[in-house]
Amino acid sequence: MASPPADRKAVDAAVLDLQERLADGDPTDAALKAHCEGVLVTLRAAYRANRAAFSKEAVEALRELGELLRQDDPPAPR
Repeated sequence: MASPPADRKAVDAAVLDLQERLADGDPTDAALKAHCEGVLVTLRAAYRANRAAFSKEAVEALRELGELLRQDDPPAPR
């Protein structure tokens, strides 16, 4: 993602693209996971800059995608 999405339509498109990439990709693919995590970082920054561009559905979808990406992470050291 070149730049953060600035409006609801762009946010929804970014969320849909991320969902499709994860659904179509190999969950063990490190490059895919890194790409998706990078997109999530960009979307989090966009949310902090313009919350109005994010519908409740988009926020919930992003939370679910974040959880999905963390499922394969090793536990954090204590």
